[in-house]
Amino acid sequence: MASSVTGFLKRAIREPLVHFLAIGAALFVLNGLINGPDEGPTGETITISEGRVNQIAESFILLSGRLPTREEVESLVDDFVSEEVGYREAVAMGIDADDTIVRRRMRQKLEFLIEDGAASDQPTQAEMQAWLDKHADQYHLPERRAFRQVLLSADKRGAGAARDADAALASLRSGADPAKLGDSSMLPAAAPLTTQEGVTGLFGTDFAAAAFAHQGEGWFGPVASPYGQHLINVSSIEQGRPVALSEVADRVSADIVESRRNEARDAFHARMRQRYHIRIEWPDPWKDLPATPDPAPKTKSTPEVGE
Repeated sequence: MASSVTGFLKRAIREPLVHFLAIGAALFVLNGLINGPDEGPTGETITISEGRVNQIAESFILLSGRLPTREEVESLVDDFVSEEVGYREAVAMGIDADDTIVRRRMRQKLEFLIEDGAASDQPTQAEMQAWLDKHADQYHLPERRAFRQVLLSADKRGAGAARDADAALASLRSGADPAKLGDSSMLPAAAPLTTQEGVTGLFGTDFAAAAFAHQGEGWFGPVASPYGQHLINVSSIEQGRPVALSEVADRVSADIVESRRNEARDAFHARMRQRYHIRIEWPDPWKDLPATPDPAPKTKSTPEVGE
């Protein structure tokens, strides 16, 4: 019995696998002596806070219209953990480095943080009044006009629309009922007080310019538009005027906050650029172009960025 055991040991000692296992065991013991006992898995901690869990649950409520069950919340939180682990591993591997969408999104999030800090305080009344005084032209109420119009349609009358418009104008000035003249269309027969920009959107640039340039009373025309010939009667005029802060307080406050955001973002980028040396290696097509654009007309023989 003893001889068989001795023979087995002699054969085992000669096996390469035994040598490999022995070396591995020795390294394991040596690592324990040097670094101490293994205390379990180590690495970066991922903490899912109560606030994050509530946010995940609230997103579910917004999408489904009901409270999630405990199992659903656990599943959503588990998905978030997987997403966080995947994101951290991707960043650690540098996968995000050359991804334009990721780079742009990270820049946007950074800018949002900077802008939100600058916009946290609401403007005071004094700040809003000073802003309104400085930018009064941006809030000036434009002139508005109300009018009636009669259309002589080019589609229905062709070249005779202008001739018929002259005859209709004479009738209107003589007291004819405008509802009984002209051609029906989708255009309004009358418009309430409206700005020139609003009238342009309905009737076109030439019609609006004529309606706001006319200084007399009664019917005038004809005025051409894409629809035909129009006869116009301006019934009411509200002159443009400056505004009081009480009329535009919300708009002024929003504009001040937006200005603060822009200033904070621009100042942040300026500070950050000072930390870097910017070196641009221009490709050959743009290497010799002047810094200031040539005022001469563009030609296809001059390559430009974006072409």
